[in-house]
Amino acid sequence: MTIYEHRASMTAASGTVSTSTLFIQGGLGRQLLVRANTASTLFRVALVDENNVTRRNWGFHRGEVNDTSNNIRLAMAGSYAIQVTNASADDTFTVVLAVQEQ
Repeated sequence: MTIYEHRASMTAASGTVSTSTLFIQGGLGRQLLVRANTASTLFRVALVDENNVTRRNWGFHRGEVNDTSNNIRLAMAGSYAIQVTNASADDTFTVVLAVQEQ
């Protein structure tokens, strides 16, 4: 089993920031982790494909989203953006997207 991990550290400006993955040949999503540097920061997270279609929306969370449930287990191919929006503070975010390649 091969796992592709996209890792990024980014700082929001005006409450918004995003990072894009490299091209994923094909695989199954296994984990999405988005962690704010400050535990009290409120934010939204979305996974958007290369055709600008929102594939998953995690809504508002405080401090961290760490999804390993069936919510992230979707077939993935191509490039994706992990978007952080509506952040209550211009915080630094750590992002990890893990995909089991087929």
